[in-house]
Amino acid sequence: MPRRITEDHNQFRDVVSGKIRKGLKKFIKSGQIFKNRGKNGKISINIPRIDIPHIVYGENPSGVGRGGGKKGDVIGKDDDKNNKAGQGDAEGITINLDLEEVLKFMQHELELPDLKPKENGTFEDVKIKYNNISLVGPDSLRHTRRTMLQALKRLCSTGEINKLYEIPGYKDKVKLLTPINSDKRFRQYKEIKTPSSNALIIYARDGSGSMGAEKCEIVSDMCWWIDVWIKRFYKRVERMFVWHDNNAMEVDEDKFYRYRQGGGTTCSSAFKLISQQFENRFPPRNWNIYVFYFTDGDNWDDDNNDLLQTIDKNFKSSDVNLLGVTQIYSFDTKNSVKNVLDEGMASNKINNVNLKTYDINSGSGNFDLANDEELRNNQILDAIKHLLGTAKKKHIIF
Repeated sequence: MPRRITEDHNQFRDVVSGKIRKGLKKFIKSGQIFKNRGKNGKISINIPRIDIPHIVYGENPSGVGRGGGKKGDVIGKDDDKNNKAGQGDAEGITINLDLEEVLKFMQHELELPDLKPKENGTFEDVKIKYNNISLVGPDSLRHTRRTMLQALKRLCSTGEINKLYEIPGYKDKVKLLTPINSDKRFRQYKEIKTPSSNALIIYARDGSGSMGAEKCEIVSDMCWWIDVWIKRFYKRVERMFVWHDNNAMEVDEDKFYRYRQGGGTTCSSAFKLISQQFENRFPPRNWNIYVFYFTDGDNWDDDNNDLLQTIDKNFKSSDVNLLGVTQIYSFDTKNSVKNVLDEGMASNKINNVNLKTYDINSGSGNFDLANDEELRNNQILDAIKHLLGTAKKKHIIF
Protein backbone atom coordinates (compact mmCIF):
# COMPACT_ATOMS: atom_id res chain seq x y z
CA MET A 1 0.00 0.00 0.00
CA PRO A 2 2.72 2.63 0.86
CA ARG A 3 4.37 1.98 -2.50
CA ARG A 4 1.07 2.56 -4.33
CA ILE A 5 0.53 5.83 -2.45
CA THR A 6 4.04 6.98 -3.35
CA GLU A 7 3.38 6.25 -7.03
CA ASP A 8 0.10 8.17 -6.97
CA HIS A 9 1.74 11.07 -5.16
CA ASN A 10 4.58 11.27 -7.69
CA GLN A 11 2.08 11.13 -10.54
CA PHE A 12 0.07 13.96 -9.01
CA ARG A 13 3.23 16.05 -8.57
CA ASP A 14 4.06 15.51 -12.25
CA VAL A 15 0.59 16.76 -13.19
CA VAL A 16 1.01 19.87 -11.04
CA SER A 17 4.50 20.54 -12.44
CA GLY A 18 3.19 20.18 -15.98
CA LYS A 19 0.36 22.63 -15.30
CA ILE A 20 2.83 25.12 -13.83
CA ARG A 21 5.22 24.84 -16.78
CA LYS A 22 2.37 25.23 -19.24
CA GLY A 23 0.95 28.23 -17.38
CA LEU A 24 4.35 29.85 -16.99
CA LYS A 25 5.17 29.34 -20.66
CA LYS A 26 1.90 30.99 -21.67
CA PHE A 27 2.56 33.77 -19.14
CA ILE A 28 5.93 34.54 -20.72
CA LYS A 29 4.97 34.07 -24.37
CA SER A 30 2.06 36.49 -24.05
CA GLY A 31 4.27 39.10 -22.40
CA GLN A 32 1.96 39.28 -19.36
CA ILE A 33 4.93 38.57 -17.12
CA PHE A 34 6.27 42.06 -17.76
CA LYS A 35 3.23 43.55 -16.04
CA ASN A 36 3.86 41.38 -12.98
CA ARG A 37 6.79 42.52 -10.84
CA GLY A 38 6.05 40.23 -7.94
CA LYS A 39 6.58 40.81 -4.24
CA ASN A 40 9.13 39.46 -1.77
CA GLY A 41 10.93 37.52 -4.48
CA LYS A 42 7.72 35.77 -5.64
CA ILE A 43 5.80 35.90 -8.93
CA SER A 44 2.08 35.00 -8.93
CA ILE A 45 0.59 33.08 -11.86
CA ASN A 46 -2.76 31.40 -12.43
CA ILE A 47 -3.07 27.78 -13.51
CA PRO A 48 -6.21 25.74 -14.30
CA ARG A 49 -7.94 23.95 -11.46
CA ILE A 50 -6.51 20.54 -10.60
CA ASP A 51 -8.77 17.79 -9.28
CA ILE A 52 -7.48 16.64 -5.91
CA PRO A 53 -7.15 12.81 -5.64
CA HIS A 54 -10.04 11.33 -3.68
CA ILE A 55 -11.39 7.93 -2.74
CA VAL A 56 -14.14 6.59 -5.01
CA TYR A 57 -16.58 4.11 -3.46
CA GLY A 58 -18.37 1.34 -5.28
CA GLU A 59 -22.06 1.27 -6.15
CA ASN A 60 -24.45 1.73 -3.22
CA PRO A 61 -27.86 0.15 -4.02
CA SER A 62 -29.50 1.89 -1.08
CA GLY A 63 -28.61 5.37 -2.32
CA VAL A 64 -26.28 8.03 -0.99
CA GLY A 65 -27.29 10.21 1.95
CA ARG A 66 -31.04 10.43 2.42
CA GLY A 67 -33.17 8.49 0.01
CA GLY A 68 -32.24 6.49 -3.03
CA GLY A 69 -30.07 8.31 -5.47
CA LYS A 70 -30.73 8.40 -9.20
CA LYS A 71 -28.19 8.01 -11.93
CA GLY A 72 -26.92 11.47 -12.96
CA ASP A 73 -27.75 13.21 -9.67
CA VAL A 74 -25.12 15.67 -8.44
CA ILE A 75 -23.86 14.83 -4.96
CA GLY A 76 -22.79 17.55 -2.51
CA LYS A 77 -23.91 20.51 -4.66
CA ASP A 78 -27.20 22.35 -4.86
CA ASP A 79 -29.05 22.55 -8.14
CA ASP A 80 -28.51 25.90 -9.84
CA LYS A 81 -31.91 26.88 -11.18
CA ASN A 82 -30.67 30.21 -12.50
CA ASN A 83 -28.54 29.25 -15.51
CA LYS A 84 -27.19 32.65 -16.54
CA ALA A 85 -23.88 33.68 -18.05
CA GLY A 86 -21.13 34.06 -15.47
CA GLN A 87 -18.61 36.82 -15.05
CA GLY A 88 -14.91 37.05 -14.15
CA ASP A 89 -11.98 34.76 -14.83
CA ALA A 90 -12.28 31.02 -15.26
CA GLU A 91 -11.84 28.97 -12.12
CA GLY A 92 -8.18 28.33 -11.39
CA ILE A 93 -5.47 28.33 -8.77
CA THR A 94 -3.10 31.21 -8.07
CA ILE A 95 0.35 30.03 -7.07
CA ASN A 96 3.51 31.88 -6.07
CA LEU A 97 6.79 30.92 -7.71
CA ASP A 98 10.29 31.94 -6.71
CA LEU A 99 11.60 34.71 -8.94
CA GLU A 100 14.80 32.73 -9.58
CA GLU A 101 12.74 29.80 -10.88
CA VAL A 102 10.81 32.12 -13.20
CA LEU A 103 14.04 33.67 -14.49
CA LYS A 104 15.51 30.25 -15.30
CA PHE A 105 12.40 29.35 -17.28
CA MET A 106 12.41 32.74 -18.98
CA GLN A 107 16.07 32.27 -19.93
CA HIS A 108 15.20 29.05 -21.72
CA GLU A 109 12.11 30.43 -23.46
CA LEU A 110 13.75 33.69 -24.62
CA GLU A 111 17.17 32.13 -25.28
CA LEU A 112 18.84 34.66 -23.00
CA PRO A 113 22.59 34.13 -22.44
CA ASP A 114 24.49 34.10 -19.18
CA LEU A 115 26.20 37.44 -18.66
CA LYS A 116 29.92 37.23 -17.94
CA PRO A 117 32.06 40.00 -16.46
CA LYS A 118 34.61 41.43 -18.84
CA GLU A 119 38.23 40.55 -18.16
CA ASN A 120 40.15 43.15 -16.19
CA GLY A 121 43.02 43.47 -13.75
CA THR A 122 40.95 44.69 -10.83
CA PHE A 123 40.31 42.32 -7.93
CA GLU A 124 37.65 42.89 -5.33
CA ASP A 125 38.86 40.26 -2.86
CA VAL A 126 42.11 38.46 -2.00
CA LYS A 127 41.80 35.20 -0.06
CA ILE A 128 44.66 33.50 1.79
CA LYS A 129 44.91 29.73 1.41
CA TYR A 130 47.54 27.68 3.28
CA ASN A 131 48.39 24.93 0.84
CA ASN A 132 52.15 24.29 1.18
CA ILE A 133 55.03 23.74 3.64
CA SER A 134 58.17 25.83 3.83
CA LEU A 135 61.55 25.41 5.61
CA VAL A 136 61.51 29.05 6.73
CA GLY A 137 58.89 31.31 8.18
CA PRO A 138 57.72 33.07 11.34
CA ASP A 139 57.09 31.07 14.51
CA SER A 140 53.41 31.99 14.32
CA LEU A 141 53.11 29.83 11.18
CA ARG A 142 55.14 26.89 12.50
CA HIS A 143 53.49 23.56 11.70
CA THR A 144 53.84 21.64 15.00
CA ARG A 145 52.92 18.18 13.73
CA ARG A 146 55.23 18.37 10.71
CA THR A 147 58.04 19.75 12.87
CA MET A 148 57.79 16.97 15.45
CA LEU A 149 57.54 14.34 12.72
CA GLN A 150 60.74 15.65 11.12
CA ALA A 151 62.52 15.63 14.50
CA LEU A 152 61.42 12.02 15.05
CA LYS A 153 62.76 10.99 11.65
CA ARG A 154 66.10 12.64 12.37
CA LEU A 155 66.49 10.91 15.75
CA CYS A 156 65.57 7.54 14.26
CA SER A 157 68.12 7.93 11.48
CA THR A 158 70.91 8.86 13.91
CA GLY A 159 69.99 6.24 16.51
CA GLU A 160 69.32 8.82 19.20
CA ILE A 161 65.67 7.92 19.53
CA ASN A 162 66.36 5.57 22.48
CA LYS A 163 68.70 7.91 24.35
CA LEU A 164 67.54 8.70 27.87
CA TYR A 165 67.76 12.08 29.58
CA GLU A 166 67.50 13.21 33.16
CA ILE A 167 64.67 15.68 33.54
CA PRO A 168 64.25 17.72 36.75
CA GLY A 169 61.18 16.48 38.61
CA TYR A 170 61.33 13.00 37.12
CA LYS A 171 62.77 10.07 39.13
CA ASP A 172 63.73 7.98 36.10
CA LYS A 173 65.43 8.99 32.90
CA VAL A 174 63.07 9.53 29.92
CA LYS A 175 63.28 9.74 26.17
CA LEU A 176 63.23 13.30 24.83
CA LEU A 177 62.06 14.63 21.45
CA THR A 178 63.61 18.04 20.90
CA PRO A 179 63.34 19.69 17.44
CA ILE A 180 66.27 21.72 16.14
CA ASN A 181 66.14 24.52 13.57
CA SER A 182 66.53 22.15 10.63
CA ASP A 183 63.48 20.19 11.80
CA LYS A 184 61.13 23.16 11.81
CA ARG A 185 58.45 23.34 9.16
CA PHE A 186 56.20 26.32 8.46
CA ARG A 187 52.86 26.78 6.78
CA GLN A 188 53.08 28.56 3.45
CA TYR A 189 50.13 30.42 1.95
CA LYS A 190 49.02 31.45 -1.49
CA GLU A 191 46.98 34.51 -2.46
CA ILE A 192 43.86 33.67 -4.44
CA LYS A 193 42.48 36.73 -6.19
CA THR A 194 38.78 36.97 -7.00
CA PRO A 195 38.06 39.11 -10.08
CA SER A 196 35.82 42.11 -9.67
CA SER A 197 32.12 41.40 -10.24
CA ASN A 198 30.73 44.90 -9.90
CA ALA A 199 28.03 46.00 -12.32
CA LEU A 200 26.76 49.49 -13.10
CA ILE A 201 23.38 49.86 -14.80
CA ILE A 202 22.70 53.30 -16.25
CA TYR A 203 19.18 54.16 -17.36
CA ALA A 204 18.74 57.29 -19.47
CA ARG A 205 15.65 58.66 -21.19
CA ASP A 206 14.33 61.53 -23.21
CA GLY A 207 12.37 63.87 -20.95
CA SER A 208 10.61 65.93 -23.59
CA GLY A 209 6.85 66.53 -23.43
CA SER A 210 6.19 63.85 -26.07
CA MET A 211 7.31 61.13 -23.63
CA GLY A 212 3.87 60.61 -22.13
CA ALA A 213 2.70 58.38 -19.28
CA GLU A 214 2.16 55.31 -21.51
CA LYS A 215 5.71 55.44 -22.85
CA CYS A 216 7.15 55.92 -19.37
CA GLU A 217 5.23 52.87 -18.12
CA ILE A 218 6.91 50.79 -20.81
CA VAL A 219 10.27 52.20 -19.70
CA SER A 220 9.46 51.30 -16.10
CA ASP A 221 8.48 47.70 -16.93
CA MET A 222 11.57 47.14 -19.06
CA CYS A 223 13.94 48.63 -16.49
CA TRP A 224 12.56 46.48 -13.66
CA TRP A 225 13.11 43.21 -15.54
CA ILE A 226 16.51 44.29 -16.89
CA ASP A 227 17.48 45.06 -13.28
CA VAL A 228 16.37 41.62 -12.07
CA TRP A 229 18.17 39.84 -14.89
CA ILE A 230 21.55 41.57 -14.54
CA LYS A 231 21.54 41.20 -10.73
CA ARG A 232 21.61 37.43 -11.17
CA PHE A 233 25.21 37.59 -12.39
CA TYR A 234 26.84 40.21 -10.17
CA LYS A 235 27.35 40.49 -6.43
CA ARG A 236 27.24 44.26 -6.36
CA VAL A 237 25.03 46.34 -8.64
CA GLU A 238 24.84 50.13 -8.71
CA ARG A 239 22.24 52.07 -10.65
CA MET A 240 22.27 55.55 -12.11
CA PHE A 241 19.34 57.45 -13.67
CA VAL A 242 19.80 60.21 -16.26
CA TRP A 243 17.02 62.46 -17.55
CA HIS A 244 17.42 65.01 -20.33
CA ASP A 245 15.69 67.50 -22.56
CA ASN A 246 18.11 70.08 -23.99
CA ASN A 247 20.34 69.43 -20.97
CA ALA A 248 20.98 66.25 -19.03
CA MET A 249 20.97 65.73 -15.28
CA GLU A 250 21.19 62.84 -12.84
CA VAL A 251 17.92 62.19 -11.02
CA ASP A 252 16.48 59.71 -8.54
CA GLU A 253 14.37 56.76 -9.66
CA ASP A 254 11.00 58.36 -8.97
CA LYS A 255 11.83 61.51 -10.89
CA PHE A 256 13.24 59.47 -13.75
CA TYR A 257 9.83 57.93 -14.47
CA ARG A 258 7.53 60.78 -13.51
CA TYR A 259 9.22 64.04 -14.47
CA ARG A 260 7.74 65.79 -17.52
CA GLN A 261 8.84 68.91 -19.34
CA GLY A 262 8.01 70.34 -22.73
CA GLY A 263 11.53 71.41 -23.65
CA GLY A 264 13.60 70.48 -26.67
CA THR A 265 15.58 67.30 -27.18
CA THR A 266 19.37 66.98 -27.32
CA CYS A 267 20.24 63.29 -26.99
CA SER A 268 24.00 63.76 -26.92
CA SER A 269 23.72 65.67 -23.62
CA ALA A 270 22.73 62.43 -21.83
CA PHE A 271 25.61 60.43 -23.29
CA LYS A 272 28.11 63.17 -22.50
CA LEU A 273 26.96 63.24 -18.87
CA ILE A 274 27.24 59.46 -18.66
CA SER A 275 30.73 59.41 -20.16
CA GLN A 276 31.89 61.96 -17.57
CA GLN A 277 31.12 59.42 -14.84
CA PHE A 278 33.67 57.04 -16.35
CA GLU A 279 36.58 59.32 -15.52
CA ASN A 280 36.56 59.08 -11.71
CA ARG A 281 33.25 57.90 -10.30
CA PHE A 282 32.80 54.65 -12.25
CA PRO A 283 36.08 53.79 -14.02
CA PRO A 284 35.39 51.12 -16.64
CA ARG A 285 38.38 49.04 -15.47
CA ASN A 286 36.51 48.44 -12.17
CA TRP A 287 32.94 48.11 -13.42
CA ASN A 288 30.88 46.07 -15.85
CA ILE A 289 28.80 48.86 -17.37
CA TYR A 290 25.37 48.45 -18.99
CA VAL A 291 23.68 51.52 -20.49
CA PHE A 292 20.02 51.55 -21.57
CA TYR A 293 18.59 54.61 -23.31
CA PHE A 294 14.88 55.18 -24.02
CA THR A 295 13.48 57.70 -26.47
CA ASP A 296 10.50 58.37 -28.70
CA GLY A 297 12.88 58.96 -31.61
CA ASP A 298 12.94 62.77 -31.67
CA ASN A 299 16.25 64.64 -31.63
CA TRP A 300 17.51 68.03 -32.70
CA ASP A 301 18.86 67.57 -36.26
CA ASP A 302 22.08 69.47 -35.55
CA ASP A 303 22.78 67.11 -32.64
CA ASN A 304 22.87 63.84 -34.60
CA ASN A 305 26.55 64.08 -35.59
CA ASP A 306 27.50 65.06 -32.05
CA LEU A 307 25.57 62.03 -30.78
CA LEU A 308 27.44 59.65 -33.10
CA GLN A 309 30.83 61.11 -32.20
CA THR A 310 30.12 60.92 -28.46
CA ILE A 311 29.10 57.26 -28.64
CA ASP A 312 31.99 56.29 -30.91
CA LYS A 313 34.56 57.98 -28.66
CA ASN A 314 33.32 57.17 -25.14
CA PHE A 315 31.34 53.92 -25.35
CA LYS A 316 33.86 51.44 -26.73
CA SER A 317 33.26 47.75 -26.09
CA SER A 318 36.39 47.67 -23.90
CA ASP A 319 34.67 50.15 -21.55
CA VAL A 320 30.93 49.46 -21.84
CA ASN A 321 29.57 45.90 -21.86
CA LEU A 322 26.33 46.84 -23.60
CA LEU A 323 24.63 49.96 -24.93
CA GLY A 324 20.94 49.31 -25.62
CA VAL A 325 18.69 51.91 -27.24
CA THR A 326 14.90 51.40 -27.22
CA GLN A 327 12.70 53.65 -29.35
CA ILE A 328 9.05 53.84 -28.24
CA TYR A 329 6.18 54.91 -30.53
CA SER A 330 8.15 57.10 -32.88
CA PHE A 331 6.19 59.35 -35.25
CA ASP A 332 8.92 59.55 -37.89
CA THR A 333 11.00 56.40 -38.23
CA LYS A 334 13.05 57.70 -41.14
CA ASN A 335 14.59 60.58 -39.16
CA SER A 336 14.48 58.89 -35.77
CA VAL A 337 17.32 58.34 -33.29
CA LYS A 338 17.34 54.60 -34.01
CA ASN A 339 17.69 55.22 -37.73
CA VAL A 340 20.58 57.65 -37.12
CA LEU A 341 22.38 55.08 -34.94
CA ASP A 342 21.75 52.21 -37.37
CA GLU A 343 23.11 54.25 -40.27
CA GLY A 344 26.06 55.29 -38.11
CA MET A 345 26.98 51.64 -37.54
CA ALA A 346 26.47 50.80 -41.23
CA SER A 347 28.71 53.68 -42.36
CA ASN A 348 31.36 52.95 -39.69
CA LYS A 349 30.82 56.25 -37.92
CA ILE A 350 30.33 54.08 -34.83
CA ASN A 351 33.04 51.45 -34.43
CA ASN A 352 33.79 48.83 -31.78
CA VAL A 353 30.67 49.63 -29.73
CA ASN A 354 28.35 46.93 -28.35
CA LEU A 355 25.26 48.78 -29.54
CA LYS A 356 21.81 47.25 -29.95
CA THR A 357 18.71 49.17 -31.01
CA TYR A 358 15.04 48.23 -31.00
CA ASP A 359 11.78 49.80 -32.17
CA ILE A 360 8.54 49.45 -30.19
CA ASN A 361 5.63 50.00 -32.58
CA SER A 362 7.24 52.83 -34.54
CA GLY A 363 5.09 54.93 -36.82
CA SER A 364 2.07 54.75 -34.49
CA GLY A 365 2.69 57.91 -32.49
CA ASN A 366 0.53 58.05 -29.38
CA PHE A 367 -0.76 54.52 -28.97
CA ASP A 368 -3.88 53.55 -27.04
CA LEU A 369 -2.50 50.89 -24.72
CA ALA A 370 -5.86 50.17 -23.14
CA ASN A 371 -7.19 48.75 -26.42
CA ASP A 372 -4.19 46.59 -27.29
CA GLU A 373 -2.35 45.60 -24.13
CA GLU A 374 -1.40 42.24 -25.62
CA LEU A 375 0.53 43.96 -28.41
CA ARG A 376 2.21 46.22 -25.86
CA ASN A 377 3.33 43.26 -23.74
CA ASN A 378 4.62 41.34 -26.75
CA GLN A 379 6.60 44.39 -27.88
CA ILE A 380 8.27 44.60 -24.46
CA LEU A 381 9.01 40.87 -24.62
CA ASP A 382 10.67 41.22 -28.03
CA ALA A 383 12.61 44.31 -26.94
CA ILE A 384 14.17 42.57 -23.91
CA LYS A 385 14.86 39.44 -25.95
CA HIS A 386 16.62 41.53 -28.61
CA LEU A 387 18.65 43.67 -26.20
CA LEU A 388 19.78 40.89 -23.85
CA GLY A 389 19.38 37.73 -25.88
CA THR A 390 21.08 35.72 -28.55
CA ALA A 391 19.77 32.67 -30.36
CA LYS A 392 23.17 31.36 -31.46
CA LYS A 393 25.27 31.21 -28.33
CA LYS A 394 24.51 29.86 -24.91
CA HIS A 395 27.07 32.14 -23.28
CA ILE A 396 28.14 35.56 -24.45
CA ILE A 397 30.44 38.24 -23.10
CA PHE A 398 28.83 41.61 -23.61
